[in-house]
Amino acid sequence: MLGNLSIRSKLLILLLLSGIGGSIILGTIGYVSSSNALSDAIYKQLTSIRETRKAEVERYMTGVQDAFALFANQDHLGDAVDQLKLAFDASGEVLSSEQQARLSGHYEQSLLPWLADLTGRQHLLSDYLPQSNPGKQLQYQYIAANKHGDDRKQQLLRPPDADPSRDVYARIHERLHPEMLKVVEKLNLSDIYLIDHRTGNVLYSISKKPDFATNLKTGPYRRTALAGIFETVLSDINIDRPVFSDFEKYPPAGMEPVAFIAMPVFRRGDLLGVVAGRTSSDILNATLTSGGKWVEQGLDQSGEVYVVGSDLRLRTDSRFYLEDREGYLQQLEKSGVPELDRRSITVLRSTVLNQIVDTVAVRNALAGKSGTEIVIDYRGVPVLSAYAPLNIGNLRWAIMAEKDVAEALQPMHDLRRNILLATGSIAIALTLFSLLAANSFLRPINRLKEGVEGLAAGDDTTQIPVSGNDEFAALGNAFNSMVQDIADRNQTIRSKTLEYESLLRSVLPDAVASRVSVGETLVADTFENVTAIYAAIDGFASVMRRVDAGEMIRLMNELVDGFDEAAERHGIEKIKTVGDVYLAACGLPAPRLDHSQRAHDFASEMIVIMERFNKANGLALTLRIGLDSGEVDAGIVGRRRFVYEIFGECVVGARQLALAESAESVIRLSDRVRSSISAGIEAAQ
Repeated sequence: MLGNLSIRSKLLILLLLSGIGGSIILGTIGYVSSSNALSDAIYKQLTSIRETRKAEVERYMTGVQDAFALFANQDHLGDAVDQLKLAFDASGEVLSSEQQARLSGHYEQSLLPWLADLTGRQHLLSDYLPQSNPGKQLQYQYIAANKHGDDRKQQLLRPPDADPSRDVYARIHERLHPEMLKVVEKLNLSDIYLIDHRTGNVLYSISKKPDFATNLKTGPYRRTALAGIFETVLSDINIDRPVFSDFEKYPPAGMEPVAFIAMPVFRRGDLLGVVAGRTSSDILNATLTSGGKWVEQGLDQSGEVYVVGSDLRLRTDSRFYLEDREGYLQQLEKSGVPELDRRSITVLRSTVLNQIVDTVAVRNALAGKSGTEIVIDYRGVPVLSAYAPLNIGNLRWAIMAEKDVAEALQPMHDLRRNILLATGSIAIALTLFSLLAANSFLRPINRLKEGVEGLAAGDDTTQIPVSGNDEFAALGNAFNSMVQDIADRNQTIRSKTLEYESLLRSVLPDAVASRVSVGETLVADTFENVTAIYAAIDGFASVMRRVDAGEMIRLMNELVDGFDEAAERHGIEKIKTVGDVYLAACGLPAPRLDHSQRAHDFASEMIVIMERFNKANGLALTLRIGLDSGEVDAGIVGRRRFVYEIFGECVVGARQLALAESAESVIRLSDRVRSSISAGIEAAQ
């Protein structure tokens, strides 16, 4: 029906059908614009929430620093540290076997089982007990013999069996402890430590955990954050602000995530020790988890704000874990989170330090960048993320405010559905008609496409069927004519290529000819073990005076063909003939271990061939042959009329041996060739 129409007429028909494209374009523009506007609004909201939480965290941490600095600079704290050092050293009485057993039993019943359950392996008692007698005695009095439970050890002011008149430490502790309880409550800390800066002994702690009375330099907790912050303070005792340690799982606290804050303790300019405070993640957690009021804070059903440390692990709890612990753990298992991390989350009932968050947004924030983008979060879910660095003292953290893409862009999904319904109604009617027209319009194009694909695949015999009188028909005829021209030219090229390759291989060695035929312009190689064969034919001058040029060329061809056939049998590479000189080599381009022997055998056969040639043609030509071995350089010389040449001392040596005067056919060997042949004969025997 459309076969006799012009391209212009067919184009008009297609333009009528372009309405569907216009509808789709308008709908797409509207959808994209609305999506961008909604995304911008959500990003602004998340950025605002992120900045608000960031300011709250920084304000809280700064307040903790200020309050702790004020506490650490009090003179009576220095007095307490000074007194405790003397009292600690005086508490050196060796425990009785019963007391030792009671102290060991406390560890075996509380700390060690907890660590084993968490890590999945057994822990040795010797790795955690204090090493010094004062440490053991104080732990026995204030921990093992303490009638209060593990979480209430701080209620003990004085051990029941302590004599205040004799036990100096008990007397100091009874006076100091109530005051320190007020301080720890006021500063929102979990514990306060007083540490001897010279020895590293933990002279005092409030909560009386297993780190009390241990040594931070040589004791069981020498590799913990508490020991680390102790060393940090001592490395710069002139600091005027407390330093923070990052959160870590701390064994004395039941592997709960804790961080430390510390400062040096001075009295009238003299360094007396270090005071450290331990804090949990509870306050930071409460600040960033909105106290569980995510919806009221504008985070809807899937939004959350959290902090990630430089180790890519959470410093606050995941909202999704707090809302649905079982579902969260199941999702982590499907995501391939290691079993140890999942067990830690279960046992410690927290994702802090147990959940890895390795996303592009987190890494950007840890690199000091702020921004917004869509990323795949730690649950494997696409989220809109607003990220920023969170620098508190010496800590490097990232703060993230995120919301699931599915929830954030739900209004866009509704808009997209409405746009699709509106444009779909128009599209259905137009599509039904366009199918009929498009089939007719595209048929010749498809034929031409198939022909072009066939030609591209190397089939220069392809032809496409042509019908009608329109421009497509003219294009098809032109294509068929072009293919025929290409086929004729390809045949000519193939023929010329074969001739060229044949000529090339007759002039050059096969390996060299192959390199030249693929376009290599510079052919130059060095061969280490080669025997050069230089053969000079004597007597041709007198023959030339007796015969014409045609007969002379016939004789030369007969003799050289005989040499060439022998060379091929012996694995000899002919290099060239120049007048009455025949130059060949063995050991290139393919290396041969017996190149000297092959060359000698070939030279011997050349003498035999010359004798047969003389007898057949009534001539008395002689052949002087020189053989020398060594390293040669070989390559193509010349650009317009090239030849394959070899250069080297052995070539010169073979020439000199061959050109030495002789009245009869002779083979002269260099010392290197003679030695090589002798060595080969001995090896064969």
